[in-house]
Order: sequence, then structure tokens, then C-alpha cells
Amino acid sequence: MQSHVDELAGAVRTLAEQQGVSRQRIFALGNSEGTLHALNYQVDDPAIPFAGLVLTGPPGRSVGDVARSQLAAQAKGIPHGEQLLGLYDAAVARFLAGEPAASDPALPESVRNLIASLESPHNLPFARELWTAAAAAPLKKVRVPVLIVIGKKDLQVDWQADGEPLQRAVAVRAEVTSSSPRMRITC
Repeated sequence: MQSHVDELAGAVRTLAEQQGVSRQRIFALGNSEGTLHALNYQVDDPAIPFAGLVLTGPPGRSVGDVARSQLAAQAKGIPHGEQLLGLYDAAVARFLAGEPAASDPALPESVRNLIASLESPHNLPFARELWTAAAAAPLKKVRVPVLIVIGKKDLQVDWQADGEPLQRAVAVRAEVTSSSPRMRITC
């Protein structure tokens, strides 16, 4: 994850050096995984902090939990879906433990490909960090204005399952407003 923070720091530096750009007025707009990188940058004590953040579709749960919930919804509609989900869980547990995932051949090809992409050498160690990352933890540390938007029909994150951890993360801040059912949180 640090390489993404470093890359973002370089982009912010380049932007701040542009004529007509105020270093104190740079905001971040992140979507999905990008929200994690914007949050990590902001809490990494950057030389040029963001003046505020707009986060669309941030995963309030871990990325792995979000992916699993998507697969679980699909598993409901196929024969032996629960058993296949168990095989997926076992492979991911091995992956997270640093072992070869050894996907079971009974898993659908698309699921085996997902697991293989996680443990591809050029994706490690980033994939393990990403799989356990969630926006709620770094969000607690952010002290600039934040707008979080999760659409009720978002295909990646769930406005309730992901929205609740995000609401809890900012609940201690007095200036927080929240609206539902579309899950808009402003801080």
C-alpha cells in the first residue's frame, strides 16, 4: 500500500507545483479502492495534505469481505453454492496465511482466476494488504472535511454493510451529518 501512497504524493506534488494551484486547496476524489489510497495518503502525514476528501463507494468492510459478499450472493443461485463458497474461503485463508491458495478445481474458473490474480508474484504483497484493508480505520484519523457517498444500487459496496462501519468511524466527531437511504456521510 505504501507504493500507492508514494505515487499519490508525487502526483499531489506535481499538481501543487502548477501555476494557479493553491497547495492549501487540493481535494481528493476517490472511488472504491482509490478511497483507501486517498485516506492512507492523508493519514501518512503528507507534506501537502488534502484540504478535504470526497469518497465514493468506499469499502467500510475489508476488501476481502466485500468480495466474499459478492460471491456469496452469486453462490445462492447455483447448485452446491455453499460448498463452493467453503472451498473459496479455504483458499483465501491459505492465501492470507502466506501459503499457496491451491484453489480447488471444483471452483468456477472465474473464482479460480480471482484467487490466482491475488497470489500472482507481481501483485504481492499488495494483494494481501488490500484484501484486509477497509476505509473505516484510516477514516477515524482524518481531520479534514470528508464527503462519503454510497449509492443504494452500488454493485461493489453495500450502503448498509459498508456504510455502518464508516458511520461508526466518524461518530465521535461532533460535526458529522449522515443521511440515508443512499448513505451520504459528511464530516
